[in-house]
Amino acid sequence: MMRRVLWSLRCWQRKFSRPMMAGSLLAALCGVAYVAEVVPQEERVVAQRSGIEQLRTAQAVLPEAPAIRTPAEQLDSFYAFFNDEDIVLTVLGRLFAAAARENLALPQGDYRVAKESTGRLARYEITLPLKGSYPSLRRFIAQSLKETPTLSLQGASFARQAAGDIGVDAQIRFTLYVRRTEGS
Repeated sequence: MMRRVLWSLRCWQRKFSRPMMAGSLLAALCGVAYVAEVVPQEERVVAQRSGIEQLRTAQAVLPEAPAIRTPAEQLDSFYAFFNDEDIVLTVLGRLFAAAARENLALPQGDYRVAKESTGRLARYEITLPLKGSYPSLRRFIAQSLKETPTLSLQGASFARQAAGDIGVDAQIRFTLYVRRTEGS
């Protein structure tokens, strides 16, 4: 087999000169390099052009940028996020309902208005003494905050009467922020 290959090479060498064979080898190597390097690069360029075209299409669909608002308009937009004071009883009802859903004992809750001399917001400080399991208390807090975005958790304290108790006594303090009505 090897003799045959060598014989074939010698025959080619007689028919073609060395520069001709070197040129043929160089052409073959150029073909391999083209397939190995240039073709993948062309595919990447096509993919990038496609991506650029998609971005241009998406950019054409985007809405126009909102107009620049004055500070007074921005402040009005901020205050519009908050509910009026008349929602306080509704929020308290939600808190009691959430406690009942989690089987938490809530004998009574306490809330008071924290008067502010300036600004358009009123603050209601809500204190709830609860008793139940720790996971239920955590779910109650999470659900309450999720249902009312203007409600914030100010503090929570947990205590067990004995190490073996399943129930936990908790003192949960929320603050509810609302827009003050004109009369208050």
